Amino acid sequence: MSESEYEIDWNDRGYSFGVGSIKFDKGVDKAVHNHKDEFVVAVNGKLEFTIDDRTFIAECDTEIFIPANSIHSIKNIGTEISTIYYGYKQSSI
Repeated sequence: MSESEYEIDWNDRGYSFGVGSIKFDKGVDKAVHNHKDEFVVAVNGKLEFTIDDRTFIAECDTEIFIPANSIHSIKNIGTEISTIYYGYKQSSI
């Protein structure tokens, strides 16, 4: 999907939409969003996600759901700057 298609889709599902970048070997460490679910998509590159105690690799156009109150980390393990789409929705928790 294109950036505008993701934005429309997420807005239709009640999520905000933003674009960010993560430099090689950098990322977000042990973040938590109280009462907000999050979606993240790796537009390019290779990202390692840890959500609570589960770690996995995501590449292009994989939509990752991060539930509210989950401790999560994202690290760019590719060889280039990774662009991500991200959005938040107030959780029903």
